[in-house]
Amino acid sequence: MKHDSTAGDCCAATNRATVVRVSAKDLAQRIGVATSTVTRAFDAQSRISAKLRVRILAMADELGYRPNAIARSLNQRKTGIVALVVGDMANPFYPALVEELSLQLRQAGRQLLLFVVPPGGDADELLPQLLQYQVDGIVVTAAKLSSHMADICARQGVGLVFMNRRVEDVTVWSVCCDNERMAAEVADYLVGQRRQACAFVSGDPGISTTADRLRGFERGLAAQGQRLVACVEGGYTYEGAREAAARLFSVGQPAIDAVFCANDVMALGVLSYLRINTHLRVPEDVAVVGFDDIRAAAWPENSLTTVHQPLGQMIECALGLLGQGRPGNGANQALHEVPGHLVHRASA
Repeated sequence: MKHDSTAGDCCAATNRATVVRVSAKDLAQRIGVATSTVTRAFDAQSRISAKLRVRILAMADELGYRPNAIARSLNQRKTGIVALVVGDMANPFYPALVEELSLQLRQAGRQLLLFVVPPGGDADELLPQLLQYQVDGIVVTAAKLSSHMADICARQGVGLVFMNRRVEDVTVWSVCCDNERMAAEVADYLVGQRRQACAFVSGDPGISTTADRLRGFERGLAAQGQRLVACVEGGYTYEGAREAAARLFSVGQPAIDAVFCANDVMALGVLSYLRINTHLRVPEDVAVVGFDDIRAAAWPENSLTTVHQPLGQMIECALGLLGQGRPGNGANQALHEVPGHLVHRASA
């Protein structure tokens, strides 16, 4: 009878392929230093001679050693993880925010944990799961969080910052662009371009960014002796803005020569409607202005005049606030507004 050696060969191959993990203790003994010295070599903030650090890292590469970040975080009682709760990934502004936040965290030796809720969603449902990861801080954008959940974060010592939102709770940090002032600047610019019939395409009326941008635009027009001709809701979406434009420019409606949209996605929807469904010229007959300055705003086929949100500065500010505990009882102290600027392109 012929002996089948396949099973034995597989077992032998498995044994030969077994990976032996090198520990920090193994590496320290090989180099002749303390285990704590090896640990410090992988921490860019620790004090250790450059020559010794290079030697340890080189030997670690040779032996295939990598530090256990989870174990280290348990020892330090800090995970280095910041959670981001996002509610509108369809808007290109938010993927750009995720990218920039991830880069800034990585430069600081920290990591990003991403949670997505539906647009306008409630972050309360996610919070119990999120806190299981022992995160050091939470950034919430385009989502709602109750005061009760904010209190839970505070009791557990987890920093909380709302970004691109202004919240009514003055015991929670908020970071956003100076929406009202920038919207007033848009009004000044359009009136300066001799626009006499300005309309506004809004997002969700219950969101602070919508309210602030509308209020600032109306204030800027009033300062120039004008009033808003029309305000229609576009839901912060491209399709919603096209429908809003159809209402604004339908037969029998007052002539409109400028449209300010509460975000760039809606401004692109308005541009699309005007170019495909009307004979109106942009910007000769109708000026279109957005808000955010997403990458697509600068594309030649769009060339959208818009308000640039200083995303890098906003994120830097938000991360700086995470470790400061809760703000005192004052709206001015809790809210941090970062100035934007108007980017002039061909649409207005």
